[in-house]
Amino acid sequence: MANHPLLHRQYYTTEKLKAMSKLMLKEPTHFDADAALIQEDMEGDRVVLFSQFTMMLDIVEVMLKHHKHRYIRLDGSTPIADRIVLIDEFNTDPEIFIFLLSTRAGGLGINLTSANVVILHDIDCNPYNDKQADDRCHRVGQTRIVKVIRLISKGSIEDCILQLGQRKLKLEQDMTAADQGQDSQAPGHAYLFSNA
Repeated sequence: MANHPLLHRQYYTTEKLKAMSKLMLKEPTHFDADAALIQEDMEGDRVVLFSQFTMMLDIVEVMLKHHKHRYIRLDGSTPIADRIVLIDEFNTDPEIFIFLLSTRAGGLGINLTSANVVILHDIDCNPYNDKQADDRCHRVGQTRIVKVIRLISKGSIEDCILQLGQRKLKLEQDMTAADQGQDSQAPGHAYLFSNA
């Protein structure tokens, strides 16, 4: 809590953050600031977490319930009629911290621009499936920088899958660049490696 009060975000409702941001304007360091921008900074990240395995989503769901985080879940068993309702609920309710999705669920048209962090819990052998997943937060209407985080254990099969996927994407970029007569540059993504 000494590092940042929003480490305990579950105790700070949107209404409390709005009041806090207005109080910040009384501080000499923030007298000419915009209360809405202060509030946006304090609201923190909204997260979309993808996993290929619904059993993994079950485990994450138990942890979220234990910590009393509000979340929404969509996987292959979610009725199609309910999917757009869940997406709209996440995009309009800033109190919902995280949206859990199975990587291949949902199909086209899922717009999750209210999230600014994408976590790929386990990567797919086909890098285009992961790309399609993180593209769901890069739709028209996204106003923030989106962080894409892949959880990878160093020296594991996931590490090998990641390297193969990067080679596939690089090959495609090189071929496209050759067709267009340009150099290719891969977009930056965050990779968290663990020795465990």
